[in-house]
Amino acid sequence: LVGVSVITVQLRYDGWVTEMKDEMLKRKVGAGQAYGLNNLLYSADADFSCFADLALTSPVDYYKEGEGSLMQCVLTPADPYMSKTNDEICAEVDKQVRALFPSAKDLNMTWSSVVKIGQSLYREAPGMDPFRPDQKTPVGNFYLAGSYTKQDYIDSMEGATLSGRQCANAIVADVPQLAKMAAAKKEVAAA
Repeated sequence: LVGVSVITVQLRYDGWVTEMKDEMLKRKVGAGQAYGLNNLLYSADADFSCFADLALTSPVDYYKEGEGSLMQCVLTPADPYMSKTNDEICAEVDKQVRALFPSAKDLNMTWSSVVKIGQSLYREAPGMDPFRPDQKTPVGNFYLAGSYTKQDYIDSMEGATLSGRQCANAIVADVPQLAKMAAAKKEVAAA
């Protein structure tokens, strides 16, 4: 499997980026709640594959009284951006956020963060699935879980979750065998 670069960009604004219906709500910060689309979003019209307003989707951790949207945008594959400065990356992502949400055109970006990872996910390509390892390995009592393992989704959080469930199921299925191995070890230790 070949790794692919990923860049996670967070942009904080002084209003609600994804509030597209009510001009007054778009500017209403400090009201004890966030406004806009409360979901993980995908778009083919931007370089970032998925994005969300964390102030809406995870308010306990990311909503800040008196501040607006905290957009998190994931660039993958991020190869064209890896050599750019953080400021250049933020400017380009901000431009694309505003293109997706023209209602945010007069909001100000107040803060930003960029995290670059050179090899984060594996590159999706035809014929790569046979190279993804099973959760149960040929090594006794050794199991794998992670988005890179054999499961029905792409290398993603959803894939990692499914892989974790498959790994747990493989362990549960092996409990009788694992119990025998543990008993044998106790006998050897007692001898």
